Amino acid sequence: MTIIATFHRVFPAATPPLRADKSALGTLPTAAFQYCEAVRTASTYGWYIFPPMDVRLLWDGVDVYCSLDGKWQQLSGIHTQEFMQYWDTNVPPDLKGYAPPFVISLFVPGMVQIWSGLLVSTAKDWSILVGPLSNFPQSKNFATFEGIIETDTFKPCPLFINLRLLTTDQEILISKSRPLFQVRPLRRECYAEDALKHLEYEGLSPREGDRGGMSEDDWNGFRSTVRIVDSPRHVPGSYGAERRRRSRRETG
Repeated sequence: MTIIATFHRVFPAATPPLRADKSALGTLPTAAFQYCEAVRTASTYGWYIFPPMDVRLLWDGVDVYCSLDGKWQQLSGIHTQEFMQYWDTNVPPDLKGYAPPFVISLFVPGMVQIWSGLLVSTAKDWSILVGPLSNFPQSKNFATFEGIIETDTFKPCPLFINLRLLTTDQEILISKSRPLFQVRPLRRECYAEDALKHLEYEGLSPREGDRGGMSEDDWNGFRSTVRIVDSPRHVPGSYGAERRRRSRRETG
């Protein structure tokens, strides 16, 4: 069995990666969980990543502040003394004093970066897609950015997320007990330029060569894809059942 992703929990108190859940940790509507295989598949793709500690932030529209030991101070970088000592005790001599900060303020007002306490590597030709949680309620206080990191070359890479704070003049709690972002393995060929080439047809007229809209194969495929009311050919959950059969055939 080929291992695609490897995580290093270098901050012992960090929460390990959690395999993403088909129900989005129980937040999906029952009907979506029962019948929508597409939503279930997207929800379970990857791992949930947590903050390494509770993070309390406040943004006044210009500067970001953090609460340390109950006192607010302008954010530059958050370390813990225990982790800095642990880092310096165990790393090679040239890396002493260079423990990654858990939270830093970025150069754009209202943007911060949170490190999970994890490092990540991937197998050859695989990258890591970092982004928001799939089908999970998002916070009104911040938004997460997406990024693709080529962790087969730049490895092991600190696993972090960039946030844009949205709420001003009130405390924003980012809890270590709640997943903050999701990471997914991604083949490099999936976002290469060749993979983004496409064909485009216009209208519903019969296709003749490269002209027109829909061929007979297109219409037959459409009939087998959509659910037509009162059609005996379609039953709820047929997409999910066929997908599971296909998965068993490919892995069996």
